[in-house]
Amino acid sequence: MSKSTQPAITPETAKAWWQKGIFSSNTWFGRWFQKNIAKYFQSREEVSESSMFLYKRAISDISVLGKNAELIDNEKFGNPEFLLLIKLRYLLDKNIAEYTGIQESVELIQAALDAKDSFLAIAQTELRFRGSKQQDFYQFTEDLLKDFKNTEDFRQQIQVEVAETIAKIKTDEGKVAMQEYSAHLDRLSEKPLGLKLLGLFKAYELADLSILRQISDLIQLSNKRDLQSYEFLTPLVAANYESFEKMGKIVNLPQSRSNPDTFARITQVLALNYKYRISFMQFAELMGVLKRWYRPYQAAIGIREAHPPHKFKQPPEFQAEILGEKTYMKYKGWLTDKKSGMVFLDFDEEE
Repeated sequence: MSKSTQPAITPETAKAWWQKGIFSSNTWFGRWFQKNIAKYFQSREEVSESSMFLYKRAISDISVLGKNAELIDNEKFGNPEFLLLIKLRYLLDKNIAEYTGIQESVELIQAALDAKDSFLAIAQTELRFRGSKQQDFYQFTEDLLKDFKNTEDFRQQIQVEVAETIAKIKTDEGKVAMQEYSAHLDRLSEKPLGLKLLGLFKAYELADLSILRQISDLIQLSNKRDLQSYEFLTPLVAANYESFEKMGKIVNLPQSRSNPDTFARITQVLALNYKYRISFMQFAELMGVLKRWYRPYQAAIGIREAHPPHKFKQPPEFQAEILGEKTYMKYKGWLTDKKSGMVFLDFDEEE
């Protein structure tokens, strides 16, 4: 009985089907196939345990922060005026284009408007109560504003001095006036820019504080209009230009930027700040969460990209939805200029 013969195994017969015949590297088609297609038929590696450990750790962080971001997210953040405010504040912060060099001035004006009641009360007290003891206290305050260690030091020195001043004043009305004056100083010291502003206002005489009311009235009037454009504010600014010019000097606005166009842009930002002050605080909270989310997100995406499907078997974890990614992509899309590609947010900026 004859034995069946097995064909000899040669290098050619040992090859897979996609390495032989027309698919071999001996033909032009085979060379193209081997270069572009054959890699998809090769055996794929497993993703290492070390990489999976790092990926799962990143996803764990992402899941907590991503869920928080989705809970904070709100449809009102998609309002075109609100998104414009985010973009303008970015331009101010980054000193870009027409908003170069005016960030500090905008912050000072904003702080002055926020505390205008205290500023005006201080001005009215100094104008109304002109006794020698009161004037000595006003001068003490002005001198202290020029040189104090910190807020707590300022408060303590004021408390000691006002107590001594009140003890020397004879009328109840004068005593109450000094107590209220001291209370407004204390209130101003609660904000970092409060005392700095008071020092600046005193340097330009307190009579200038009336401009705060004028600018505040203009901002509130502007809130009734569509604020997506600032041009309509230019004639309103021009009508009150003397007040704006004084304010520009007080808040150290560069002389080259002291013009109706710049003040109209500043007024637009201030009006948007006022209109969306609550929404902006909520949005800032959302962005704070997304910035913390972004670092582990980058780590997870980096691991995925280092293990592409044509080289590595894809674990189920790589297919799962990443919590927070839709929220991130939404705001990245909304806050990206379609023409220039500028993104008006720094997701990777350190907190």
